[in-house]
Amino acid sequence: MAEALISSLLPIVVTLFLGFFAGWRKDFGEQQAGSLNQLVMDYTLPLSLFGGIMTTQRAAIFSHLAVAGWLLVAMVGGYLVVLLIARFILHQSTALAALRALAIAGPAIPFVGPTILGSLFPSESALLISLGGLIMNIIQVPFTVLMLSTTSKQHTSASANLLGAMKKPVVWAPILAFIIVLCGGQLSAAWAKNFTVLGSATGGLALFSSGIILFTKQPKLSLPVWVNSLAKDIALPAVMFVIMLAAHTPTSILNMSLMAISIPTAAIATIFASQYHLAEQEMASTLFLSTILSVVTMGVIIVVRSI
Repeated sequence: MAEALISSLLPIVVTLFLGFFAGWRKDFGEQQAGSLNQLVMDYTLPLSLFGGIMTTQRAAIFSHLAVAGWLLVAMVGGYLVVLLIARFILHQSTALAALRALAIAGPAIPFVGPTILGSLFPSESALLISLGGLIMNIIQVPFTVLMLSTTSKQHTSASANLLGAMKKPVVWAPILAFIIVLCGGQLSAAWAKNFTVLGSATGGLALFSSGIILFTKQPKLSLPVWVNSLAKDIALPAVMFVIMLAAHTPTSILNMSLMAISIPTAAIATIFASQYHLAEQEMASTLFLSTILSVVTMGVIIVVRSI
């Protein structure tokens, strides 16, 4: 299990380091990182989201409603709680609050999940990854884009911001795919390759670009970075564990939900930070620290729960 944990998380650190190294060598700079992020946001990520959702069976979405419900509570409920605290108690901007909420409540299930969840729950891992990906791509990503759109359109109306956000491929592609799946549509493995050839590059490009940003902005383990990482890896899983215990959740459902929630933060927050030029250093540093910490926190959960 330790080997599976390391093999899932180590590629994230290595790819981040390669991007950092490329920045140090001056092979790539901030301008090139911006171009890579534009490629990810406009092409590879929408293709990846659309293809991934379209290969999900409609029956799978409804077959494990309990797990889906707990993931929804953690990812959407956690997102809203962090957003409201950051916006109305800490008085942060709407865009920054949304970005931090995504970093804390958005686990990298599609990227890290296949190895870790596949080792722990062989027969249910595909479902867990699909459900986690659906919640992030259908709810968290579009809503975050809407909140972030206020940074570049300060003088436009809310309806104009919404329309502008909905025009982005990263927003409408997963929503369209979800509607098609609910209506009974699904792509075969052969047709899905049309979207995965370029879409599969999303994770690597995003992490490599994050490494470049880490070098250009200089990694800094500031207080916000520590808060984001500890909230993601410790606070949110701990709160959900207590809630699920109080609700007398069956052990198998609790273990699956808890491990999915405990996966470190997704690279999407760093992609958005670079795209909108907001808290780039903080998000890249959060991605790095959360990944490192998760090796310990997820290992503890596995030992304590004896999965």
